[in-house]
Amino acid sequence: MAEKVRAGPGRRLPGEGQGLQGARFILLCALLALLAGSGALFLSANYWRQQIGGLKNLLPANVDMRLGHLTLNETNDRGQTMVIMAETALYNQNDDSFLLSEVRAKVDRGQELYDITADTGRYDQARKIITLIGRAKVVENSGGLLLSERLILKLEAGLLISESHFCYADPETELEGSTFVYQTRDRRLTAEGPVELVF
Repeated sequence: MAEKVRAGPGRRLPGEGQGLQGARFILLCALLALLAGSGALFLSANYWRQQIGGLKNLLPANVDMRLGHLTLNETNDRGQTMVIMAETALYNQNDDSFLLSEVRAKVDRGQELYDITADTGRYDQARKIITLIGRAKVVENSGGLLLSERLILKLEAGLLISESHFCYADPETELEGSTFVYQTRDRRLTAEGPVELVF
């Protein structure tokens, strides 16, 4: 039968020293601190995950984002594509629009290609409407050239609208007038105000 060891008046069992008891206490405190820190990190990570998930609810609706060298690609329901490029852009999430500088756009209608440039512009992304202001120029790959100070391109409706004095020239004609509406689907131009046509 194994003999039980008991501590007498001057003896200590192994592990009963003050040094070991202090080490155990420090180790226990370290483990508790580690558990508390892990719990705090978990709760903090979960909180920020929820906040990031609902970021749109945290930000004001009128926050603007400034972007450089922007490129946007759009396609309408008839397969017509438009690529918009700008040196700088200011995006407003409230109305889903871009204010553009040094604008360039390419519109592809199958065999026809329009290359458009302007000093500034505004693109309404929800309605796919781009307004071009300042030295707006449209070059057709067929040889046509259109100049105006203000142009509106409505991609979904297939409309190109000039709201100011314009000049249009192709290899056969020259046209100058106040305003016009150009229907890109059937290539029909409706001019308003004084118009001068040279064949």
